[in-house]
Amino acid sequence: MRQLLKRSALTTFICSCLALLTGGMPAQAQENKLTRGFTIKPDLTATGEERATQKSLWVLDATFKPMRMIRMDLTNPKTGKKEKTLVWYLVYKCVLRPLERPGSSNDLTPQNVEVPPLGPSLFVPEVVLITNDNGQQTSYPNQIVPEAEVIINKRERRQFKNAVDIIGELPPETAADAKSENAIYGVCVWTGVDPNTDYFTILFYGLSNGYKKVEGPDGKEMTLRKVLVQQYWRPGDQFGQQEQEFRPKGSPFWQYLPDDPEQAAEMEKKLNLNAAEQKQP
Repeated sequence: MRQLLKRSALTTFICSCLALLTGGMPAQAQENKLTRGFTIKPDLTATGEERATQKSLWVLDATFKPMRMIRMDLTNPKTGKKEKTLVWYLVYKCVLRPLERPGSSNDLTPQNVEVPPLGPSLFVPEVVLITNDNGQQTSYPNQIVPEAEVIINKRERRQFKNAVDIIGELPPETAADAKSENAIYGVCVWTGVDPNTDYFTILFYGLSNGYKKVEGPDGKEMTLRKVLVQQYWRPGDQFGQQEQEFRPKGSPFWQYLPDDPEQAAEMEKKLNLNAAEQKQP
């Protein structure tokens, strides 16, 4: 009996020590503390083929927090009065990782005809939210709403820059095993999104200078950009909208899409339909 009591006391002591070391938090909470909520990221940054075909290629290692919404009092620019406004927003972090380059390229490996850069590479993000419901698509460009940004920064406990303020040179490279990161933090904001939206897609331009020259539908050459794509769905309606309804459809992935958001949305839609058809038995 005494042995059982000793073992029980020892077990309790060990558990107490572990709780103190971990702050009494479960494993998921510990992971959230380490990642600080930036848990959504693509599986692959750049393929070997991309690194071989574009020697000046850079790709930012981007991670996102879950999509969120918040109701806030914003000034109506037409009336000058405060109005209750539902804001959708997405915050992200970007780090530039070193890319391993192939030692030599095969003669059979096609290469882009690159134009030498005139100056340092710049980070110029362009983010578009595209709703996809009942065969209809609507594009919502990322907005600059300083009033909303103040409230979002307070809620997220960090200073996030909008799509204009964040424009600048790429951060210095950060090794994967570095103890600190040269990170840049941004926020994307949308208002007036159709409250009945069930499916939508985020297209994030500017995270890479990757591109491809291809033949367009009219037979003329066109340029496709390396774009990060994240799809979402929300099983809700216009009544009682909550951010818990936002659900990502898989992880974000890279696609080469046209510069024009509407053309990009149409191409992205066709690519997804083709991929779905190929998966069917």
